[in-house]
Amino acid sequence: MTARSFIILTITLLAIASANAQNKLHYIAITAGASTPVGAYSKADAGSFNHWNNSAGFAKTGFAAGIEGAYYILPKFGVVGTVYFADHGALSKSDASTLGDSYTDAFAVDESTVSTSKRYRSLNVLAGPQFSLPLSKLTVDVRAMAGIIKSISTPEVTVQLEDQSSFTQKSSAASAFGWQVGAGFRYALSDHLGFLFRADYFKSNGISVDNENRTNTAGRLVTRQPVSWVNGIVGVSFTL
Repeated sequence: MTARSFIILTITLLAIASANAQNKLHYIAITAGASTPVGAYSKADAGSFNHWNNSAGFAKTGFAAGIEGAYYILPKFGVVGTVYFADHGALSKSDASTLGDSYTDAFAVDESTVSTSKRYRSLNVLAGPQFSLPLSKLTVDVRAMAGIIKSISTPEVTVQLEDQSSFTQKSSAASAFGWQVGAGFRYALSDHLGFLFRADYFKSNGISVDNENRTNTAGRLVTRQPVSWVNGIVGVSFTL
């Protein structure tokens, strides 16, 4: 294909896409709902001697809230983007006790005291393709997105071993790659206002975590925390 042919083809495709886009109502939406951790992220298990669970997140069901928007380049295919905040709680007293018992066992001491602060909070920025099937007032959406999870904080865990110095698993503000898939529907209440419901699955292989004053690898040692969750989202959509 010559450069001239390529330019002509590109202009033609853009013109077709632009014409088709006029037949589809793009939208923005404000969303909120429950966010439930799954997989290793949800586990509250420190493991056993010499088989410590370094990926368990002890995360809790929390919430997600954000904004999204979609632009359709073809009648049923568009590009969707979202920015949302997610909270998955803090470690409980029971979690601290479980971790304390594991460090007591791992370091062969009589007692360990575990104190925790901060919680799982993140900002997630994702974009990708969306397929939509209009059915009168109801529109079914299926999409796949990828992007960045920016950790605002993770639980900070300080371990004080009997007659020894303490060490700390620091709260993380790292960023990592993540992806999300989901499906749902939008129901038109009027020409420009609609109701939205959707379920999404999010996964990231890991947020890096630093440890302070850790001189050996005995016991549970978290250097990367994998995260995954399911969002059950409702919202209000505004067609443009």
